[in-house]
Amino acid sequence: MDCINWTAHRGVESPFPQIDWDALKDYAINIRYTQDEHPKERQPLKCDIPPVYSMGGVHLVRLLAFDDETKWVARIQLREATSDSKALLLSEIHTLSLIRAKSDIPVPRVFGYDTCQERIGRAFMIMEFIPGSTAMNAFGGHEVHAGEIPLRYKAKFHNDVAHIQATMASIRFPKIGMISRLHDGSYDIGPIPGLGGPFETAQEYFTAWAENARFPTGEDTIRASVPPELANELILSIRQFPSQFKKALRRLPINTGPFPLHHPDFYHSNIIVDDTHNILSVIDWEGAGTVPWEVVQFPMFLYTVPPPIDLPSNYDHNGYPVDVEVQNRWKERQEYIESVKTAETEKAFDNKLSRILASHETQNLATSIKLYENPGKIGYYCRLLRTTEGS
Repeated sequence: MDCINWTAHRGVESPFPQIDWDALKDYAINIRYTQDEHPKERQPLKCDIPPVYSMGGVHLVRLLAFDDETKWVARIQLREATSDSKALLLSEIHTLSLIRAKSDIPVPRVFGYDTCQERIGRAFMIMEFIPGSTAMNAFGGHEVHAGEIPLRYKAKFHNDVAHIQATMASIRFPKIGMISRLHDGSYDIGPIPGLGGPFETAQEYFTAWAENARFPTGEDTIRASVPPELANELILSIRQFPSQFKKALRRLPINTGPFPLHHPDFYHSNIIVDDTHNILSVIDWEGAGTVPWEVVQFPMFLYTVPPPIDLPSNYDHNGYPVDVEVQNRWKERQEYIESVKTAETEKAFDNKLSRILASHETQNLATSIKLYENPGKIGYYCRLLRTTEGS
């Protein structure tokens, strides 16, 4: 099926929610008809949904195959629609529209959508089919290369991603929140589901984050995961981090706006490539929006644990990691910063992104905030505030 990472659907019991597939096909056909420049010469179209699918934690993706060899995909929400899920879906559609209008970042075109579930049983969007594989799953996938980009493609891939991130960070707004397309075709910033806003300042955003942050890992799990002599300090640090972070906001060096567009899951599982690792599209922009600069971080395939929240034994007396894999990752991060600088120069952008990525204090904060809620990384979070305030 053109390289995409599909799973074959076999067996009697369906893994999907109750979906009206005929209604989905009819909706897709009607969209095709509205696109026809010569409706009088229009031939009847048929649409088929092959018995393959791709499914994550919140979305189901099905292929829509027309009899004229056109292919689209339907991305269907697995859970029932809520006000938050509707807002996220609509904002993602508006974000894709903004990116296509304001940049050369490759993203899929959206042909249709419904934020309600009455039409087919769930909210959904219909998009362009990108004939490639995610960079995570290309060339044999995780079983072959453990999620790493093959060495022969890594330098070029990192450079191409750096150009995309530099372009993404150049799309800025004076407020923090979700993208909203207005009736006149212009774009504005709206509230973030579950957090509020839009926010005028980074301090307002971080205050709301601190008041709403929840660490997902329970105390019993933490105690079972760490040596007994470390458990009490770790648990206290985790519990107190949101409130201590809120108190420290006035003293922390926070950047002002305008604020950059941010992909919340900028990982190679959301980058589609061809068979030579050229980037074809960046996908899954749900939750994207403008954020404080202190939230901007390296792509997640360059992730490392921030040293302040990590075990001190993982570093030598100079603060350098003792693990060879982490050493290599630090080197790759420096090379990535140089690629971002090159992109900023070539595209006549300012150097804000490269400076943010080069700031250890900012990156420690950005990564820690992400890790705190997802996936709930155990760490000495309050130590981060001491090192950041002292910078």
